[in-house]
Amino acid sequence: MILWIVALVLVLAALLLVYLLKGIVDAARTIEHRVEAIAGVAAAGSKDLDAVIELVATQSYIGQVVDGLANYGGSLNAALPDA
Repeated sequence: MILWIVALVLVLAALLLVYLLKGIVDAARTIEHRVEAIAGVAAAGSKDLDAVIELVATQSYIGQVVDGLANYGGSLNAALPDA
């Protein structure tokens, strides 16, 4: 009688183990799709960062234009007498 109980417990434990392992394997298989999705988003984000170099250059050009305009305005004040 005890042998049957032990056999039943072992069978139930084996079934539970298979069920849990199936869940782990299913979860592991979904990781690949998620990693591919993350890689796509990361690539798009990296592409957006390529514009930073152009923004820095534009900022430099804007600074030069502002300085040039400020110098030009000062030249006009010196060239034109106050009325």
